[in-house]
Amino acid sequence: MRLKRKLTVWSTTLALSCAALSVGVAQAQTQQAQAPASAKQEEPERYGPFFFLRSEPDLLIYVGAVGANDMLNLKKALREHPTISTIVLQNNGGGLVHIGLVVAEEIYERGLNTYIPKDSYCASACSFVFFAGRQRLAVGRLGVHQISAPELTGEQAQFGVSDIVATLPKYGVSADVLGIMFSTPSKDMYFFTPQEIAKYGINRVGPTQASASGAQQGGGQRAAPAPAPAPQQQTSAPAPAPQQQTSAPAGEAKLPPRQPAAAGQAPVANPYLTKQPAPAAPSDEQKAINAAALMIQAGSGTNEEAMKFTREFYADTVDFFKKKRPKSEVLADKQAYFTRWPVRRFVVDQSTLRAKCENQLCMVKGIYDYKVSSPERGKNASGTSNFTYILDLRDHYRIVLEDSEVISR
Repeated sequence: MRLKRKLTVWSTTLALSCAALSVGVAQAQTQQAQAPASAKQEEPERYGPFFFLRSEPDLLIYVGAVGANDMLNLKKALREHPTISTIVLQNNGGGLVHIGLVVAEEIYERGLNTYIPKDSYCASACSFVFFAGRQRLAVGRLGVHQISAPELTGEQAQFGVSDIVATLPKYGVSADVLGIMFSTPSKDMYFFTPQEIAKYGINRVGPTQASASGAQQGGGQRAAPAPAPAPQQQTSAPAPAPQQQTSAPAGEAKLPPRQPAAAGQAPVANPYLTKQPAPAAPSDEQKAINAAALMIQAGSGTNEEAMKFTREFYADTVDFFKKKRPKSEVLADKQAYFTRWPVRRFVVDQSTLRAKCENQLCMVKGIYDYKVSSPERGKNASGTSNFTYILDLRDHYRIVLEDSEVISR
């Protein structure tokens, strides 16, 4: 039986066992009637939002939201069931940012795989967990946006930004994906199309990768290098309940069926996904490039969101457009700009980004397009600008020098 069929049965059982799966009663009753008798009778073992079935010893399902005790629950489940090798992300709308990051790191260090099944979604902090998979496959919906961590103070939130910049590339996440993440306001959600999942190398499933890349031949929009969220992908209420897909996405990657163990041989630990070596850790240059792209594109949010990030980006003293200025003056300048142009769109050209680092001080240069407007004043402006940052990696990637020049209007 294919993994997806097993996950359907498993989801049905969990829906009947707890409300966390958020499946309608009528649908659950219909699925229950179709489920094998053995699945109906088996009660899952629960570890907070994690569920385990002894009939599927290599799988652990992660349901609902990222909460405060998830790390403890995950460790307990893995300790009691060492056969687990794949984390299934089932209708998980995210939650606590810092918990999502530590759960992701645990999954990465253990070399576990991650999977989003059809008709499910994984969004916000859950996306960190998905990206951490040694092998990962998104058949359902994967959503990202700027981090929003009201549970953290400003300084702690900066740690979260720094961790994302430093760790997601380590998981093999492209700069294009980071650009989309940090240019989508926290009140919205960007869901990747099957074509974008193939384009950005989001799935990493060994033999199934060729099948996934076929998605580019299907219908759907063509993704730009660092696109603005498309209207059909962006929702005003991203999580915890996006509209589920009712049919398989174009180019959907298939998992191979379980291969039975030969007589006298122990079963393979993970028969679904072939493990690959972990990606190399990012260099300081790559970390600086990712941070700079984040800083530019974070200005696309609302005034409140943009200032929340801006307050964390700058050192106490900044060489700001060839003049030494205290952080307070830099923030006042940024606040005035955001007030003058309350609607903003910044898209970094990832191909232009270059960095050179020495003793963890990194100079980053690049080009971005901008489009700003003030509906109240009836004004708008657009063009292309270059920028130069010097970032201090020892001080949580804070800017110690900023300069820029408009190239075209």
